[in-house]
Amino acid sequence: MKKLFTLLSAAMLCLQSFAFDYSNPGNNNYVKEWGKLKLVGNQLSSASGQPVQLRGWSTHGKNWHGSCFDDKGDFELMKSKGANLARIAMYLKDGGYEDINWMKQCIQWTNELGMYCIVDWHILTPGNPNDGAYSGAENFFKSISGWVASSGFENVIYEICNEPNVDIEGDPYLYGPQVWQDVKSYAEKILPAISQNDKNAVVLVGTPQWDKALSCPMEDPISDDAQKDLNVMYTFHHYTCDQQFFLGILSGAAASIPVFVSEWGVSKDDGGADQQVCLEDADKMIEVCNGKNLGNQIISWANWSWSDNERSSSAFSSYPNSMKQSGQYVEKQLRNGDNFLKSTSTPYDGGHKFDGKNDLIINMEKYDKGGHNEAYYDYDREDWWECKVCNAGDYGKAGFRQDESVDLGYTDKNDKENCLKNIGYIVNGEWVKYTIDVEKAGVYDFETYVCDHIDYNVIGISVDGKNALVGDNGEERLKACRLQPAKGGVTDGGYDDWAWKSVGVAVDEENPAYDNVMNVRSENYNFHIRFEEPGQHVLGIAFLTSNSGLGAIKLKGKGNTAVDEVVSDAPVIAPNPAEGGVFNVSVFENSAVKVVNSLGSVVYATEVESNTTVSVNLNAAPGVYFVSVVGATNATTEKLIVK
Repeated sequence: MKKLFTLLSAAMLCLQSFAFDYSNPGNNNYVKEWGKLKLVGNQLSSASGQPVQLRGWSTHGKNWHGSCFDDKGDFELMKSKGANLARIAMYLKDGGYEDINWMKQCIQWTNELGMYCIVDWHILTPGNPNDGAYSGAENFFKSISGWVASSGFENVIYEICNEPNVDIEGDPYLYGPQVWQDVKSYAEKILPAISQNDKNAVVLVGTPQWDKALSCPMEDPISDDAQKDLNVMYTFHHYTCDQQFFLGILSGAAASIPVFVSEWGVSKDDGGADQQVCLEDADKMIEVCNGKNLGNQIISWANWSWSDNERSSSAFSSYPNSMKQSGQYVEKQLRNGDNFLKSTSTPYDGGHKFDGKNDLIINMEKYDKGGHNEAYYDYDREDWWECKVCNAGDYGKAGFRQDESVDLGYTDKNDKENCLKNIGYIVNGEWVKYTIDVEKAGVYDFETYVCDHIDYNVIGISVDGKNALVGDNGEERLKACRLQPAKGGVTDGGYDDWAWKSVGVAVDEENPAYDNVMNVRSENYNFHIRFEEPGQHVLGIAFLTSNSGLGAIKLKGKGNTAVDEVVSDAPVIAPNPAEGGVFNVSVFENSAVKVVNSLGSVVYATEVESNTTVSVNLNAAPGVYFVSVVGATNATTEKLIVK
């Protein structure tokens, strides 16, 4: 009988509520209860490893509205309304200035109150964090982090650059890669300045175009050396009256990277000069942050703003006694306490079955059942087509799943019955789920059925809410990939030309138009999909940018073998990151397992028999390690993060 094994899966994090009194929140001490925060996978968590959600207000710059945070009593009021977090916005321009003593005072006050605080180096115009106007950043973060560590404070989160941008509106990905290069070079200077003093601190890194293009750090990550000894998260900003178009980016990226909504408001992104508020749309954002996203990540947030200015985003009409709609809405959310949610779906038409031997074509129309925010996230712009929520594709208009809003079309209008069905009309951040029953764990090649139209085409792929994209050696360096055009790519048309394409990154010297749009890298990189254990799984596809359409995904089988023969396959190392240095290694053939640290010293070694799983406890300090697994047919080295 064919030998099968079951990978010991990591225990799911328990989404528990802590013993806080939200009817009288002024008595709560969040820092004492949670300690120094850290990441467990993508989830911001307490020192003991339980998921937490920081919630509160952002201040509005001492230079403009100092009356709302002049002394400890202002933070006491914020806490009494339910906040466990205060974001301290220190403007460097627009009349602002560096004030390290004021920042230290705010940190000390929040610490005394048992609140967390964000040290916000608030850049806005100019939007390049490397601009000479911000030349004091490295010394500032060295000084603050050194003082925080020497004071023994555990409540500080560092936000190293608010809203990087090129000051040009449009699709966040249009200028995203350009801005991200500026942010990366800046972050790779500032992050070590923090880690040398405050090891294992939580640090928020801004993302391009006013904190929107989360795909950029997924495609092009900050170097491992710069992130060493830190818990790095990526920021997203959202204004509910004019940015619902972008909310899905947050929801889709939550399956692949740790995210933090360090600023959001119930107004337009100008702060509400027209006095408009959009509370129903704010409910949608809160739902995503509470866990209704592709990764079921609990996302922390800071509302803009704790101030009494004239715009509708401010909390007060008259400080401290009279709150506007914004302040009242946020206080209600804070007093609700923890309201953690999950996106759940069920298979459509029995789901898909993958035996690991034969190719499996995942048909786009067979996405899971459950509806919006459960089986899919879809946004239909009323100004683009005739319906706000509808299946706008030709196949949907013909009646297939018409009452749902995943836009299904035909890849061949001349053979509608037999052709593959595609997802089209794709908006930034849409995602969709497919239930797959996997017979054999492992790493599999895959192809995508794509058209020839050039678009940004950046997607993320997850399994059970975790990144599933891996490279040739099993590493997870890149967490997003671009779909290639079917026949070289055209900017005008190409929607009717479809072909199967492998998924990877390569220089395309023959197609400069494609290069100019896609910012293609200089090195080759092949993508694969990893299933960490056999059984039923939910495959998530997140369209992180605008996209020309996806007609199908083909998981590549590894071929047939004799009935009793064990199929040799790549080993599986999970979970990664490894909390406390505890993880499992599962192999399909007799293998030598070795773990070395970043200095090259061997810290663990053993021999593992075929089709078995060994549990490893490194008893080692947090950091970057490398796990090598060598067998007769496979030799794999994978980076392991120990938290």
